[in-house]
Amino acid sequence: MRWILLMIGAILVADSCLAAMVCNMNLGVVLPAVLGLPLLLLGIFWHRAQALFSVGFGRVFKWLLGGGYALFFVSFAVVCGLIAGRIADKPEPGADCVIVLGAAVRGDVPSATLAARLDCAYEYLEQNPLTRIIVTGGQGAGEQVTEAQASAEYLMKKGISADRIFLENTSTSTQENLLNAREILQAQFPQGARVVIVSSDFHLFRARLVARELGIEAETMGNRSIPWLVPNFYLREYVAVIGYALLGRLG
Repeated sequence: MRWILLMIGAILVADSCLAAMVCNMNLGVVLPAVLGLPLLLLGIFWHRAQALFSVGFGRVFKWLLGGGYALFFVSFAVVCGLIAGRIADKPEPGADCVIVLGAAVRGDVPSATLAARLDCAYEYLEQNPLTRIIVTGGQGAGEQVTEAQASAEYLMKKGISADRIFLENTSTSTQENLLNAREILQAQFPQGARVVIVSSDFHLFRARLVARELGIEAETMGNRSIPWLVPNFYLREYVAVIGYALLGRLG
């Protein structure tokens, strides 16, 4: 058992270190280390831990620790199932508008995550020449332009005409992305519109929840995530979805 704890703990801590090298700091990056460090310490100080766990409060702490990890893994598996259920979504052709949810920009260039979302949307726009697009996202720390502006320029370089692109360039979250995009939809499509939301595959379940909460009926479409970062992405979404559940917003 000691060596299993050491191995799992070391893998989780190493995952956080590697993810931090290529991702902005977020819960998905930090959580593997948070989960792995106690296991690593238990493995390193195995004999002392066993002595502690055999008496008084140590016994209670042992059960609390074990129960906490068990609860996490069960709930994480359930949330992963919900997230995975949206990954294969494929929208029907002929939508009036596509909404691309924002992601980080490196200087004035879309990050790999944002570029993947835009490429996914571009394929749909190419196949549906009458479809318009709303690109979303404000300007964050270290970004020279807004996410929406970087997205628009990226799409125009790929041949999408400017008159098909609407910019929502003040938002800082998924909720604001969609709230502000809703205002654009209401102004540009007063009779209503068929909408497709585009984001990373792991993000689609939560995006649909937020859209439904805002009264936006939409199909979803996602790009595939970088395989070795999938655990980090899912952990980040796990925290967000659990927050929704605690606030009673899953129903």
